Amino acid sequence: MRHENSRVSVFRYRDYRAFLKDWYRTAKQSRGSYSYRTFAKKAGFHSSNFMMLVIQGKRNLTEESLKKFLVGLSLNKQEQEFFRNLVFCNQSETHEDRNFYYQRLVQSRKLNQLKPIEKQQYEYYSTWYHPVVRELVASGGFDGTAESISKRLSPSVTPAQVSKSIELLEALGFIQKAGQGRWRQSSTIISTGPAIESVVVHNYHKSLLDLSKDAIGQLPTKYCDISALTLGVKRGRFPELLAKVREFRKEILKMVSNDVEPEEVLQMNIQFFPVTKISE
Repeated sequence: MRHENSRVSVFRYRDYRAFLKDWYRTAKQSRGSYSYRTFAKKAGFHSSNFMMLVIQGKRNLTEESLKKFLVGLSLNKQEQEFFRNLVFCNQSETHEDRNFYYQRLVQSRKLNQLKPIEKQQYEYYSTWYHPVVRELVASGGFDGTAESISKRLSPSVTPAQVSKSIELLEALGFIQKAGQGRWRQSSTIISTGPAIESVVVHNYHKSLLDLSKDAIGQLPTKYCDISALTLGVKRGRFPELLAKVREFRKEILKMVSNDVEPEEVLQMNIQFFPVTKISE
């Protein structure tokens, strides 16, 4: 019998604790007598409230307890693999580990049936040149061929990669056809938001940092501005300064928002973070 979780699909979740919370609520609604004790007994836990502690974030799942949860949740093989990767993705302490497990999540066949756009978003933000191609296909200098964009990109990107990038941008709805060999942007500005929270956005910023390192060594100084400030400040100043950085970024976006047919593509990176331990 799998009636407890028949209305809750693990593939729709990116937080395994949220999934467990909804799974338990659904089980409780389906069978009023269902309880944390019922789950513990089926899963093989001595503690009757272990599931509740996990949902509340007071306990993490280990390899051993995870195996028991798979039994208690009555997941099929495909669901078990997804739940396992979701748990380790959520509990990973480094970006590298989170990215490893997130890659496994987006490769799930079931996930791609439910949310095909997510894998494409992951690809978009994992490669630096997709946003650049998006700008260039809408420019007056684009002749409709991938070769024309490939010749303009630095570092070099092959025409085949440009073609795949255009296909990806169209699939995501970031560009739309505007006639023979012509494209237009579906919206002028794409922003990931001020907070860097997801694996996807982390990947994007890591790729831009790598691009910045290459630019420092290859571009003449008159074509780039590399500067740094090391600031000694009073405790509590960080939020105020961060707000200024975000305000400046919005002003830059407003300045260029009417340049609907760009002739050049520029990359501006701002890194702002403490280099001393933060006192909580």
